[in-house]
Amino acid sequence: MPARDGVAIGLLLNTKGIMAVILLNVAWDKRILDPYTFMVMMLAIIVMTVMVSPLINAIYKPKFRFMQSQLRTVQKLRFDMVLRIVACVHNAKHANNMIHVIEATNATRLSPIHVSVAHLVQLTRHGTSILVSQMDNSNSTVGGAEATNYGSQLEFKSITNTFEELVEQYNAVRFDISSVVSSYTTIHEDIYNVAEEKRASLIILPFHKEYSTIENAPEIIHNEHCEINKNVLQQAPCSVGIFVDRGLGSLLETKLRIIMIFIGGPDDREALSIAWRMAGHPGTQLHVVRINLLGKAAEETKLKMEKSKYHHGMLSTIIDNVMQKELDEECIISFRHKAVNNNDSILYSEKEVHSNTGEEIPTLLNDIDKPGYDLYIVGQGSGKNSVIFSRLLEWCDHPELGVIGDILASTSFGTQSSVLIVQQYLVGRKLVVRKCHEVKSGTENL
Repeated sequence: MPARDGVAIGLLLNTKGIMAVILLNVAWDKRILDPYTFMVMMLAIIVMTVMVSPLINAIYKPKFRFMQSQLRTVQKLRFDMVLRIVACVHNAKHANNMIHVIEATNATRLSPIHVSVAHLVQLTRHGTSILVSQMDNSNSTVGGAEATNYGSQLEFKSITNTFEELVEQYNAVRFDISSVVSSYTTIHEDIYNVAEEKRASLIILPFHKEYSTIENAPEIIHNEHCEINKNVLQQAPCSVGIFVDRGLGSLLETKLRIIMIFIGGPDDREALSIAWRMAGHPGTQLHVVRINLLGKAAEETKLKMEKSKYHHGMLSTIIDNVMQKELDEECIISFRHKAVNNNDSILYSEKEVHSNTGEEIPTLLNDIDKPGYDLYIVGQGSGKNSVIFSRLLEWCDHPELGVIGDILASTSFGTQSSVLIVQQYLVGRKLVVRKCHEVKSGTENL
């Protein structure tokens, strides 16, 4: 246990309540204690109780744990380190979908992957949220028995078996599984705790809409899952990815074609790092497309950044555009030097956008999508300080996906590719996606 936590627990254990005072009074009435002893013990109770609160406030800072995780991103993770992922699933189908994303992250002996599977179960009755962990993967009776009270034991076992098969296929993958039983309004806090305990660098969430591979089949919508995703994005202790599945295949069956749309910003750099890691697999082809904002788009970005920043609620922290551009250039130069020049399966190209109306973006994405790809990887905050993307955001059905992610996830766009939307962890970052809905609904009412 960390020293700060130990001291905090010790202070709480030394907090005296009314029972201690009652016992002292009883001892005084029965003449068990002399006046001097009674006075010393009573003063000790008062002093310890009064001092506990300010001492805990000074020593124990729960947010400090999350501040330590500012390096828990895929971008800042060394290639020889273990990639720790928290995969959140609601059912066995989500588990099957998550398997293909985790499989694509290219687990090797030098850089293995540890997956912490969080089976999210809704607590429908009054009670306290619990976390049931399955420590031994070969014996699922403990976790399964506990999960029976709140969900399907068969589904829990099915999820366990799915990840056991992944471990059998890839020696560099390890996993543990737990059932997070809580109310959907607070379950994001339990996900935070799991990510913090497992020291995860990435949380992967399933999109709240399930698309069928069968033509003209209706989509399945879980609005409560959408609220969970929004809450997790608010103050997650590490990077977060939302996975929109449209039948992503297994690397064991086919070569994976990935495309990454890079516009700029921390989210895009994190998405590029994940795509770069995936490209290390010999059965993966990666195409990175950088979209440069030029002409009127770039000029109006600088003029209207401050006005659009809070109006659309994309980011509450102020980002230095000059510094971000320097970081973007450094990231792209490093990628082109280390990856593109040394790997024939990695391509890099650039596109330009000059108009500030936003009409060029969907057209450009349509042209990019024509060759057909298996997986799109994009940053959640692409163009967050651009007027073009601020205007497009007003038409977004799912602001938590960002502008590009919302276009790609829309059925009207027509793509059959799966999408992974990535948000990088930043200290002080707070997404207020609910505000986006309020702005949009207010506009519609007018």
